[in-house]
Amino acid sequence: SSGINAEWPLRPGLTAFDIGEQLLSVAKNGQVYVWRDEEVAAKFKIGESIECCVKSHDGKIISGGKENELKVWDIETQKPVFTSKNVPRDTLDIRVPVWIRSIASQPSDSNILSVGTHYHQYRQYDTRVKRRPILDKSWGELPILSMTANDTHCYMGNGKGDIGRIDYRNTTEVNKFKGAVGSVRSLALHSKEPFLASVGLDRYLRVHNTLTKEIENKFYLKNKMNCVVFTNERIKEKEEGEDIWEQLEETGAKRRKLEG
Repeated sequence: SSGINAEWPLRPGLTAFDIGEQLLSVAKNGQVYVWRDEEVAAKFKIGESIECCVKSHDGKIISGGKENELKVWDIETQKPVFTSKNVPRDTLDIRVPVWIRSIASQPSDSNILSVGTHYHQYRQYDTRVKRRPILDKSWGELPILSMTANDTHCYMGNGKGDIGRIDYRNTTEVNKFKGAVGSVRSLALHSKEPFLASVGLDRYLRVHNTLTKEIENKFYLKNKMNCVVFTNERIKEKEEGEDIWEQLEETGAKRRKLEG
C-alpha cells in the first residue's frame, strides 16, 4: 500500500508488534504507526530519540530513550497515562542524565516496570506508588541493553556479555548466568518451560535453564544477532534415517564439485 511504500522506509525502524487486531510499528524518531489491513489507520508521536519500546500485557505501549523519560501510552487516546520522574541529583548536586536502553513489564502486573540504563543502572517502578523508581541499583560496568521478565524475576543482559537475574521478591542480589561473551542484545523466556534464550554480538544463540542456570543448548549462527523470540510452532523432528540421506547427498555434492 501507499502507506507501507511511501512513509515507513523514510524513518529508521525500531520495533513492531501486534495489539489485538492492530499492528504497531515504532520509528527511532518516536513516530508510531497503527496499521489495519496494510494501511496506516493512525499515527502519533511518543517523543524523540527512542531507544526502546515494548508492549505491556494490558494492551499499552511503554517507551523510553535518550533524555526521554519512561512513559506508558494508551493506544486509543494516544496520550501517556504514566510519565516517570528523573532520580534526584547526585552527591555533587549534578543532574543525572536520562538514557533508557531496555524495558520489561511484569506479565501478571503491568504496573511493575523494569528499566535498564546506559549507565548500568537497574531501576524498578510501580506506577501506582510514585513516578520515581522504587529501586535504583547499579549492575555491571556497561549499558543494560536487553530485558525480559516473568512474574517472579527480571532478566537482563549488558554490553559486556553478562546475563543477570533479579528476584522481584528479594532485590538485594543479582544472579548471573555464565556462557555469553559478546554484547547481549536480546533475551526471551519460554512461555511454559524454564528456558531463557539469548543472542548478541558473539554470534551464538544460547538457551539457559532458569532453574539450574546451566546452558542447555547453544548454536553458532554466523551473524551478529539483535533479536530472539520463542515460536509457538512445534519443531518438526527428523525421521529415522534422514540424517544418513543428508550426509550422502552432501558427500555426493562435494564429489561432483571436485570432479568438475
